[in-house]
Amino acid sequence: MDNKELIVKLSRSTKATQEKTKEFLDAFVEEITDKLGAGNHIEFLDFGVLQTVVREQKIITNPKTQKRTLYPPKNVVELKVTKSVKEHIKNIQK
Repeated sequence: MDNKELIVKLSRSTKATQEKTKEFLDAFVEEITDKLGAGNHIEFLDFGVLQTVVREQKIITNPKTQKRTLYPPKNVVELKVTKSVKEHIKNIQK
């Protein structure tokens, strides 16, 4: 599902115009991005938690050349879903 499909589905279910839905979705994404960029975590009840974590630096070896490369630490966003979401997805796949 891309952004346009999401906007159409949300506007139908909320009976709002697509323009208003797009404005809301853009503001929502911007707010989440700002909070995660500031190092905060975001909790969605019955869904999960979005948080930023720092991946440690690591040394990788190229198997062909045996050249070792150092990858520096970096910040990534992690989503920890709730048990109910995991079970729901597990049941869908069967």
